[in-house]
Amino acid sequence: MAIPICLLLAGLYVMGGRRPVRVVDSRRRWGARQWRATAFAAALALITLSLSGPGDALARQSFSTRTAQLMVLLMLAAPLLVLGAPQPRIARLLGLDPRQGVRARWLPLVAFVLFNGTLLLAYMPLVYRATAEPGWPRQVSQLAMIGLGYVFWSQAIAQPPSRCRLSHLGRVIYLFLSSAQLRFLGIVLGFASASYYPVPLTDQQIAAGIVMVPAVLTDLIVLTVCLYLWLAQEDRPNRRSVREALTGSS
Repeated sequence: MAIPICLLLAGLYVMGGRRPVRVVDSRRRWGARQWRATAFAAALALITLSLSGPGDALARQSFSTRTAQLMVLLMLAAPLLVLGAPQPRIARLLGLDPRQGVRARWLPLVAFVLFNGTLLLAYMPLVYRATAEPGWPRQVSQLAMIGLGYVFWSQAIAQPPSRCRLSHLGRVIYLFLSSAQLRFLGIVLGFASASYYPVPLTDQQIAAGIVMVPAVLTDLIVLTVCLYLWLAQEDRPNRRSVREALTGSS
C-alpha cells in the first residue's frame, strides 16, 4: 500500500513543479528548489523502505525496532515531507493560489492534540497487539501516523510561498511541549518495573532510550532554529533604533 501511495505523491509533486520551457538555455544552479525536491524524495524513500515487506518484517522483530521504525517515520520522514513543500505544488495543480494556506486558527492546536494523542495511543498495549502483525490494521495505522506527522510538522515548518500560522515563539512552545511528552513516554517505558507488552523488559528499555534520545533530535533542531529566528526578530527593532541614533548623531 505504501509504494503506490509514494509513487502517486512523487508524480503529483513533479507535475506540480513543472515550469515553462525557456527558449534561451541557462545554467541551472543548485538552490532552495533543488534542496526541497531532495528532501521530499528522501522522505518518500524512507517511507518506502520502512513500510515495504522486508523493511516492515525487520521492524516487527522486536519492540525496540518497531519503535525505531515509528520514530524514523514521524521524526525524520514526516518533517522531510514538509521541507519538500508539496502543498504549493499540489495547489497549482488544483488551480489554487499556493500562497493561500489553511488559515484556521485552531489548526495548530488540533494538529498538536491529534499527533501527540495518537502517538500515545500507539503505545497502548491493546493497540500494540492489534497492529503487531502484518495486515491492513497495521498498514492503515502506519499511514495515518505519517499523515498526522505531516500535519503536525507543517505547523512548525513553512512551505514557501505560504507561511506558518504560528509565530516563531509559538513554534518554540509547540515543539517544546511535544518534545516533553516524548520524554515523558520514554520515562514511563524505561523506568517500569515490568514490561507492559509481551516482550522482554530489556527490549522495552531499549525502546525507551530510542524515544528519549534520537527521537527528540528533530524537535530540538527545529526548535533551536525557531528560537533563533524569534530572537533575531525581537532584536531587529533595537538594531534599528541604534542605527537611527547613530545616523542622527552624525
